Amino acid sequence: MPEDYPDQFDDVMDFIQATLKRLKRSPDKQMAVLPRRERHRQAAAANPENSRGKGRRGQKGKNRGCVLTAIHLNVTDLGLGYETKEELIFRYCSGSCDAAETMYDKILKNLSRNRRLVSDKVGQACCRPIAFDDDLSFLDDNLVYHILRKHSAKRCGCI
Repeated sequence: MPEDYPDQFDDVMDFIQATLKRLKRSPDKQMAVLPRRERHRQAAAANPENSRGKGRRGQKGKNRGCVLTAIHLNVTDLGLGYETKEELIFRYCSGSCDAAETMYDKILKNLSRNRRLVSDKVGQACCRPIAFDDDLSFLDDNLVYHILRKHSAKRCGCI
């Protein structure tokens, strides 16, 4: 059968390989790799009525720390100018990095407050990706092949 359609066979094989790579990166598989605490946090965020109530402490700590968050999107929704029906799981970093404040950060803040520094703007630790997902390959509506590199976070940290 491949002998009858040699050009189409190669295209189909490329598509299958790209799809298999995408399936290997599926969120279900990556959930198993996350620490138990993070899996519980993401499960509670996805299903708030099933999470245990922790009173006031649970409400206050709900969005604490720098965490990896996922959302299901169409590639077109990324706003990069691609018109396609392809979908992806976009992961991004969110949350505060107040707990990651070091002695250096406290000193800078104090010196800035006391006007001992030339610049009043002191950098603050922020939640950013420290590793990225594998590249994403897709075909747009005009059947043009594209690759997105460093498009989605894999791990987050306070930088």
